[in-house]
Amino acid sequence: MTRPPFAAPRHIASIDDCYFYHTMDVPGHGTVQGEWDLRPNLDAYLGGYDLSGKRMLDVGAANGIMTFHAERKGAEVVSFDLSDDYSWDIVPYRDSNRDQIDQERRGHMRRINNGYWYCHRLMNSKAQAVYSNVYNIPVEIGPVDVAFYGSILLHLRDPFLAMQNGARLATSALIVSDLPPYAELGPKISRFLKHPVFLPDPVLKEPWDAWWNLPPRLIEKYMAILGFPNTTVTWHKQLYQGKPRTLYTVVGKR
Repeated sequence: MTRPPFAAPRHIASIDDCYFYHTMDVPGHGTVQGEWDLRPNLDAYLGGYDLSGKRMLDVGAANGIMTFHAERKGAEVVSFDLSDDYSWDIVPYRDSNRDQIDQERRGHMRRINNGYWYCHRLMNSKAQAVYSNVYNIPVEIGPVDVAFYGSILLHLRDPFLAMQNGARLATSALIVSDLPPYAELGPKISRFLKHPVFLPDPVLKEPWDAWWNLPPRLIEKYMAILGFPNTTVTWHKQLYQGKPRTLYTVVGKR
């Protein structure tokens, strides 16, 4: 029997009811194309952190690619994300049709959640899922060894509060992977940046679904404040719509 705050599994029979944010290899179906293809560098995305025997909170799990990878690495995983019961952190441009955007995003999130459960069943996953707002991660989840934030902070109005919510559950480590400011300049420049870049443009009224590009040095400072002062930064390439993008991963330890 599923107990709160863990969600009851959904039986999703058809892949047509799903949306895939990540390219995934689905048993019995084959490769399903998504916006991001992390498959060649999944370990780099995690900063090389050893998950064997660990309990991990996968914040922003989407279709579950990191959840299922962590399970293969020997971790027990709690997948955390929005469901269609919750609103996306939409940039509130004046005179924009926020209600329409909100409803469309809720429907989109349900299809992403469906993709998670579709793969969960076919991969025989034992991961548990929790749906809520990232600023209110339930303490009833219990302690985890590591909280992982995979390219989610750029989509949040208050990334520090989101990290704080996961940090209060993490006993050993925080891991953040994200896009740096001015990624085209490469790690040699980006590694020295200290200040975030605010993305919303009031004239163009976009993006509506992203707020920040956060440099890794700032993430390290956040982690130190939250009690994870021992940090390492690594850089890696991931594929977005078939083109390589530069990302960083910060691993912070107690």
